[in-house]
Amino acid sequence: MSDDTSRPVDALQATVDRLASALVDGTCTRHEQAELESLLLNCSEARDRFRAFMHAESILAWKFTAPGRQMPPVPKGELDATQAAARRPRRWPAAAGPLVAFATTAAVAWFLTRPQAGVVPPGTAAVPIVARVIAAPDAQWASGTQVAVGEAVSAGPLRLVRGQAQITFASGAIVTLHAPAEVEVISAERVFLRQGRITPFVPPEAHGFTVVSPSGEVVDLGTEFTVGVDAAGRTDVFVIDGEVDIANGHDRRRDDPPLRITQGYGSRLAADTPAPVPIQRPIVIDHFTGPDAALRRLEIDPEFPSRVVHGGLELPIATPAGRKHPRTQVAIDHDFSALVGRQSSISFKVVLPEAGMTTTNRALCFVIDAGAGPPPMAWEPAAAAAVLVSPKWQVGVRVEGEPICQAYVFSRGEDAVGPYQVVISIDDTPATHAARGSATWSVMVNGNEVVRDWPLQLPARPRLQLQTFAPPYSGCDGVAIVDDLSVSVADEPTEETR
Repeated sequence: MSDDTSRPVDALQATVDRLASALVDGTCTRHEQAELESLLLNCSEARDRFRAFMHAESILAWKFTAPGRQMPPVPKGELDATQAAARRPRRWPAAAGPLVAFATTAAVAWFLTRPQAGVVPPGTAAVPIVARVIAAPDAQWASGTQVAVGEAVSAGPLRLVRGQAQITFASGAIVTLHAPAEVEVISAERVFLRQGRITPFVPPEAHGFTVVSPSGEVVDLGTEFTVGVDAAGRTDVFVIDGEVDIANGHDRRRDDPPLRITQGYGSRLAADTPAPVPIQRPIVIDHFTGPDAALRRLEIDPEFPSRVVHGGLELPIATPAGRKHPRTQVAIDHDFSALVGRQSSISFKVVLPEAGMTTTNRALCFVIDAGAGPPPMAWEPAAAAAVLVSPKWQVGVRVEGEPICQAYVFSRGEDAVGPYQVVISIDDTPATHAARGSATWSVMVNGNEVVRDWPLQLPARPRLQLQTFAPPYSGCDGVAIVDDLSVSVADEPTEETR
């Protein structure tokens, strides 16, 4: 890498401002991102300027962004991906807050975990720094606590009363707090969840990261999972990907081995039970390892069928002449009636590689419909619920064809757009119907909760399907890759768990 420290200060500041502005606005090209990363790696003045710029952006986003991320409705049938991209929020509409917070992560995450990240300003007592806040869309902390994006976090309590916050630990683990949540940072490898819900994402270098709760411990073995603690101290764990060990109590010398659960399984810890209690288990998991995959697929578009390649389900994204909405549809031929009347979770990964694409404006859609007749597209009223992932506008959510939300999330990939880890949680229990008048669903992508407890009319026999689409541009000939699709449901409720 070249040393950019010789660049004139005024020119350097102008360059950083231009690149950072493009990053915030979502228009930063791969070349510009590489240029910005090179500057940040090689020039302390560039890092100082970037921190100042993003600090100002965060303040303005907080000041001018209305609470929440709900998008204004668009006319029914406004389906074309080009139109959707044209509606993409610019700097200060409601969706700008998450964009500022998560865009910052993409360029500075490397800097936050470097040894010098824990340096305390001169004249202050040396306090060990074990983590940093890397995103805080709509975050509101408890009275007396102010933690800004990029700010260091030492051992001690944190209480989030509104919104979300994402924290990078020095070990490499990334933990998302979902308000209301109360945690205590113990060390770079350990956090105590007193009450609320968090989602840890633990890369290989941080294996062993531990979440302590009032009723036990959850030890990561390379995974992403959610942990929730209720007012009674009961702890619910759900594994999105990978596996964890769960143990009641806090005695590490215990003779009883911990309970190990994997993707799609959930468990509960409680002080009055001698061992973790299973509460959720998968009805199907498909890793797409070959032709004998668990789920049978119905190809709706024989001209462009899906295929399994190296353990991933590849769906073509093509734009043949004469098609108004080029797309590929795959219905999953399975009985998903078990979702009805229970709490359930659907999760999968999606990657949208850049190879074969002349435009970033293409999408992978996951749709839930009633299972009768031809599978509807995501924007049609017959689609009960739909989650759309695109590199252009990242995540969109629709109910009965109507857009309800658009959000920006941090992509965890480098050479491709993604992977995006999508988790859909559905609550169709009688208690929720009594309280809300319908089922509800929540959508989380890469730890960012995009929609929470939104009303949903769950069909009596849900059908799941995948579909891709792109605008009718010539030269659009790529794929969307889906992997690790799991569908799980809660066990039948008992008197002890009601």
